[in-house]
Amino acid sequence: MKILVINSGSTSIKFKLFDMPHEVVLSYGKIENIGGSSSLVSFWTKRYSEKNKSYNIPNHKAGLNLIIDKLSSPQTGAIKDKSEISAIGHRVVNIGDRISSSAIIDDRVIGYIEDCLELAPLHNPPNLIGIKICMEIFDGTANVAVFDNVFHKDMPAKAYLYGIPYDYYEKYRIRKYGFHGIAYTYMVGRVSKLLKKDLSELKIVALMLGGGSSITAYKFGKTVDTSMGFTPAEGLFMSTRSGDMDPAIITYLMNKEDLNPMEIDEIINQKSGLLGLSRKFREFKDIEKGVLNGDPDCIRAFDSYCYRIKKYIGSYVAAMDGIDAIVFGGGIGENSSITREAILDGLDYFGIKIDKIKNNNLSGEGIISLAESKVAIFVVNVNEEIIIARESYNLVKGLHQEMEAASKDPLFLKDLQDSMDSFKTSDEETAKMITDW
Repeated sequence: MKILVINSGSTSIKFKLFDMPHEVVLSYGKIENIGGSSSLVSFWTKRYSEKNKSYNIPNHKAGLNLIIDKLSSPQTGAIKDKSEISAIGHRVVNIGDRISSSAIIDDRVIGYIEDCLELAPLHNPPNLIGIKICMEIFDGTANVAVFDNVFHKDMPAKAYLYGIPYDYYEKYRIRKYGFHGIAYTYMVGRVSKLLKKDLSELKIVALMLGGGSSITAYKFGKTVDTSMGFTPAEGLFMSTRSGDMDPAIITYLMNKEDLNPMEIDEIINQKSGLLGLSRKFREFKDIEKGVLNGDPDCIRAFDSYCYRIKKYIGSYVAAMDGIDAIVFGGGIGENSSITREAILDGLDYFGIKIDKIKNNNLSGEGIISLAESKVAIFVVNVNEEIIIARESYNLVKGLHQEMEAASKDPLFLKDLQDSMDSFKTSDEETAKMITDW
């Protein structure tokens, strides 16, 4: 079964085509600068590749059509026709608390995503654009939404509620949701496999460190707490987001600087974090280079970034009553050895002991803790696409199995037709789908 994974950004599309359940990557690539004067396309299969080739791609629909044309071209050898694709899997950042698992997309799911656009304004809108265009291009093919925040669905109320009037939670569902769940699914899964222990036995602190950074306490298969909140702005310092701060600062700055809500939102989300503290760099590689060169602005930003993370680790060990493993992922977590060392330095009293030689010489995935460390420390190369592909495959496979059962058991047909109402937009479409099968 071939599963196409799509991650649609505001001006970009990333994709990966899998042969499932073998988890073989048949093709992958990306389109950048959609709608710009020149869009850049990178594309790979075993028989063909191109990197940063210039195309005129005015919108996402044109971009997705180009991807399909390339996948089905005899030159690339990926597929013969788009009908070979059994499902399209999509990452959706935040669905609120409307849905507690991945879902085959129908009008109901689209409505939920539309209701949650303001909860992830940088991500949900382009995710939705990609979904709608794929439903148009792949008419009749299942589209699957895999939600980032669903990973945290078991987080207890004492962790997700804010100390504001409870009425606002009931009226507007203002609460901590958490993000990076698809990445965390992969990360804790790898820890489980590497330690050869079930997740129900482990207490894990997982750090997803990149342009957007977060940390999660994961105990016995459930989220205990996570740093990102109602929006991704809460928690750790990030590339341009402020992370935790006294909320009274917002009104103070609005009065002092005569700012409106949009302007203060821009400061918190686009002008703060590493960029705000360094006054010049948003990219971590530039911050790290500045630290190594003794730049005081970069050192200030770097030290604050690492301190915030270290403080969260300590609080999460307390929240879980212990810790078995720490796992790093994301562009910073996977590639910056000096950051990992700075974060873990001084945590010996928790039994956390990093092997500096392994840490400095690590290439790719591996363990970086000393043999005597009571806490295993891992770095993993996060693969969000395979998680989306697995979720999509399992949902579509289950649907196919139900269809096969229905074709052999007429008494089951009516129950199946009723259940299909949650996947299709009308009884007529449900009946047609069942009849086709």
